[in-house]
Amino acid sequence: MSGTAKQPRPVRSYGGVGAADRIAARRAKLLDAGLELFGTKGYPATGVKDLCRAAGLTDRYFYESFGGTAALFAAVFDGVIDELFAAVAVAVDAVCATGTRKLRAGIGTFLTALGEDSRKLRIIFVEPAAAGAEQRMREALWRFARLVAETATAARPQERPPSELVDIYALSVVGMLERVLVEKQSGRLDVPMADLVDYCTAYAGASLGALHAGRITKAPDR
Repeated sequence: MSGTAKQPRPVRSYGGVGAADRIAARRAKLLDAGLELFGTKGYPATGVKDLCRAAGLTDRYFYESFGGTAALFAAVFDGVIDELFAAVAVAVDAVCATGTRKLRAGIGTFLTALGEDSRKLRIIFVEPAAAGAEQRMREALWRFARLVAETATAARPQERPPSELVDIYALSVVGMLERVLVEKQSGRLDVPMADLVDYCTAYAGASLGALHAGRITKAPDR
């Protein structure tokens, strides 16, 4: 069901808890239910009644915060992305060195966080198409690509590779992480997480070195 969430009428405090706090608490329960059900059963198999049952709420409390399952999915997706981005950014900033060490910190945090919680992995990479949130996913991945690009540029600030090459490099790193995570989760890529971090860092680091050395250019005409 789609539409705009109904605006709740002001109500009095109950048991010492104000109306706004009660609404916020119910919304948080629905977000938790969305993370669990969208991340395990999937978006198409999850209805409002399922979500309310998991949250311990009735339907009317769903619609006080969300206009439908798509709106709840968008809120869950944004929460997962914001949490992940903050963790990756903090990990990258915490490394004083530049280049490969910062890449390892960011890549390791990204892979480990999603590898440890398959619900979040599914919500970011699998369910957006069914929920009509493909554009949301593209914007989120571009956000991570910008962080990779900033890290790549800061590695050797005296050098200025063409911006389009930096963008392609950043997108290739994010794309690599997405693919290895999805295939590892499916069982087709049987690589321990620690090794996966090492390999992905090695690939990203080698490409970064080639980028700064000017070895990435247009292929010659055949």
